[in-house]
Amino acid sequence: MKQIKLLLTFLLFISFVPAFVLAQNEIERERISLEGLQEFGFTANIEGSRTIADSETLTPSVIRQDAINRLLNADLRYVADEEVHSSADIPFLYMHINAMEMENGLIPFSIELRLYQPVKLTLNRDMQTSASTWETGMVGLVSYDRLPVINQAAQNLLDTFIEDYHQSNRSRSRN
Repeated sequence: MKQIKLLLTFLLFISFVPAFVLAQNEIERERISLEGLQEFGFTANIEGSRTIADSETLTPSVIRQDAINRLLNADLRYVADEEVHSSADIPFLYMHINAMEMENGLIPFSIELRLYQPVKLTLNRDMQTSASTWETGMVGLVSYDRLPVINQAAQNLLDTFIEDYHQSNRSRSRN
């Protein structure tokens, strides 16, 4: 009986190994997509209830300005919106925050941060378009008096992007 349990445990473990390898491979592909990028635009969108929309600390302009400052402090070149809109060749970061107030006063939220950049669709005669090549996100729950936690979470996701960008481009410069 012990041998059967041990064999089943081993087989179960072995069946999950490919999933772990594939997930790690996808993360590495996302990081590789950051190699050589020189500049970025940034845009933010917030969906929420009227109470959240009336908040002075959780607005697209506050999130956007903080993101721009973080990019510049990390020695990454920020590209103004007008330039990003006028060219399909400029990568941009898109942050989407969704926060809804529940009746009990709690606010569940989700944040997604994606990097969009120009890509060629090789199966479609090399048609050029934009696609998300890197992403991260998170979910959380706060009370209204802790709304700034959402801003901090957004900053943390941007810091994750900056770390991945620097890690990817450091390894590129060594090769």
